[in-house]
Amino acid sequence: MSEPAERQTFPFTFDRYGELLDAIRAADYEFRSFHDPPAAGGILLRHDVDLSVVSALRMAQAEANRDIVSTYHVLLSSPLYNPFEAVTRDRIREIEALGHNVALHFSTHAYWDEEPSQSALAERIYGELRALESVVADDLPPTVSFHIPPDWILDRALPNVRSTYAPRYFSDIGYVADSGQRWREEPPDVDALPDRVQMLVHPGLWGASDEGFEDRVERAIETAASRARDGAQAEFIQGVYS
Repeated sequence: MSEPAERQTFPFTFDRYGELLDAIRAADYEFRSFHDPPAAGGILLRHDVDLSVVSALRMAQAEANRDIVSTYHVLLSSPLYNPFEAVTRDRIREIEALGHNVALHFSTHAYWDEEPSQSALAERIYGELRALESVVADDLPPTVSFHIPPDWILDRALPNVRSTYAPRYFSDIGYVADSGQRWREEPPDVDALPDRVQMLVHPGLWGASDEGFEDRVERAIETAASRARDGAQAEFIQGVYS
């Protein structure tokens, strides 16, 4: 099976990601947080942690080494990692300790098949925010990215929630994303980026060597299954926690 053109020309490796960061810094972009208004010369660097907290920490370290601050959105409903598991919790806290923002990655699909009322949506979001606050050291900002966002989320401002898909962060400025290892437009050309831009990078799609999207997902599944097996054996068979 042939790979998409962007996969052939843009390796999804940590080294290539570092080169991308260096190019953005050399272009004099200022890395900003979502609680700041989008401004000329600013880039909002966002990570949706779907597949791997380990890869997220690797990226967070590479960014911190370059004095870059980004926002890591943690998914409470992931089938691949548990934010409340001790080792995962420690990694999320390490990301925060490196100076990055931790925020919520929210899945509407975990609750509804159709668009809910605004009050129901807000109730669920704030419930997950309170749960995630037990993991991190600081109070969480009400900044939310949506997992596999449905159409009714896109380009819409929500009351009392700072959505990364609100117009001020999405359609009013540039938007670049690597979802499914298929860049929203094309692999980012830093010279062609607009003067205000949000860039979404999924850490689990990147690695020490280049692999395709399905291979990355399968590797994440195998890692999660192995971790669950080892943990269950330790707790229930070996009696480590008895």
